[in-house]
Amino acid sequence: MGSLSRRDALRAGVVSTAVIGGVTGAGTMMHAAPAVAAAAATGEGWISVLDHGAAGDGTTDDTAAIQAALNAARSANPNKSVYFPAGRIFKVSDQVNATGLSDSVISGHGATLSLAGSAASVLGGKAVLQLRDCLRVKVLGLTVRDADRLHQYDGVRVSSSRAIVVDGVHVYNTRFNGIVVYDSPAPRSDDITITNCTTEGTRTGITTNGKDVRIVNNHVAMDWPSTDEGQSGLPWNGTTSNYFDGICVWAGGDRTVISGNTITECGQAGVYCQDVTNLVVADNTVYGCIGRGIEVDGARGVKLRDDQPDSVVTTRAFGVTITGNVLRNNDGNINLIFVSDATVVGNRIENSDANHKVTCIAVNRGTNRTVVAANHARQAHPTSPAVWVHDNATEVSLAWNEVHGAVHHAAPAGTVVMRRSAEGLITASGSLKTTGKVIAIGGLGVGNSVVASTPGSVVRKMEVFSSTGASLGWVPIYNSIG
Repeated sequence: MGSLSRRDALRAGVVSTAVIGGVTGAGTMMHAAPAVAAAAATGEGWISVLDHGAAGDGTTDDTAAIQAALNAARSANPNKSVYFPAGRIFKVSDQVNATGLSDSVISGHGATLSLAGSAASVLGGKAVLQLRDCLRVKVLGLTVRDADRLHQYDGVRVSSSRAIVVDGVHVYNTRFNGIVVYDSPAPRSDDITITNCTTEGTRTGITTNGKDVRIVNNHVAMDWPSTDEGQSGLPWNGTTSNYFDGICVWAGGDRTVISGNTITECGQAGVYCQDVTNLVVADNTVYGCIGRGIEVDGARGVKLRDDQPDSVVTTRAFGVTITGNVLRNNDGNINLIFVSDATVVGNRIENSDANHKVTCIAVNRGTNRTVVAANHARQAHPTSPAVWVHDNATEVSLAWNEVHGAVHHAAPAGTVVMRRSAEGLITASGSLKTTGKVIAIGGLGVGNSVVASTPGSVVRKMEVFSSTGASLGWVPIYNSIG
């Protein structure tokens, strides 16, 4: 089996570094808000977008009015919060910017920000709503959608900001990222929480290259097989596809937690991470992705061939924990490439298709100092190993994995393997070295290859070593007949 990395140079440019400013002019038409909206918006510290001319009727272009409300919130001393009344659809045709806000809330429970007739945007050059240079700001409950999918917009974008919370936000059908934390160079954004959000039908669900980013309890769905692309019968295409990965951590991301998310039927990986540091992927459910379920690719998109030296890769992921996840019927479930100091523990993985030749866990090329332990794997394919270790992966230990499959594992000789191979029987490969005593209550067998026929017959000998490792000679091992 060759190296499984399939990323190429496209990955390096999948998030644009361009930031385009939004419209800042004020609207000229003033619309009265319903009594319930006015009551909620006129409290101290709040500005309603209706008070700055937004119609919220789904037809009027409210871009300028919303931008005016955001600008007014920033100009106030102290900054004010911005309110989108529930039950209204606010049409925008360009990016709106929350810039320089601090200690504020953008509240939109039950309200929709709908992009239609949009200005041009390529590779996420613009977002429907962008937060930039913000501090301690919350975006709550707002629905963001792209009504016509003409251009590659992000839904909500956070840049150069700290202590941001995006909670309960729904993003639908944006042609680039649903929710994104991104800066160049990375990481500039720090202490970001994305929780209880939904992204659906986006090119990529939730992405980050920030620091101390927590992506928790979100639902990311692409339902790729039912999209026009999936129904076309053509294979996934990295150049033209509108559907990529569910949750991504790009190069430079540090101290990222991806936990408790549900990720379904992505065009590529459910969770994809590059050369990141201090990554925890825990307790997620990943189902039916066209690519890997969880992939950490420290090689950052280098197309590796088995005849290439490892020196062609100059990047690596460090400090990765993958634990407690449930993965089912992905095209390869957990895959590590050029990763160091990794633990893959307590995951439940299943390939239920006997015709689908994929692994449950792959410790791939360039990976070292990795422990794969206490995972549950069900492998229906008759010849693919449930757990596979590449020939040049080093310092890898496989221990106590509960595997149901014809081929338990395939690993080079240097891999330490300990497994339950039958009822009451433990099978181990590699060497065991102890500085203490080995006590076997029921007796100790050392390579006995024949059955003793008479009491006291010598079947094998045990070599004894000094504390320095020098041989002290051989001691006979006797069998007795009861």
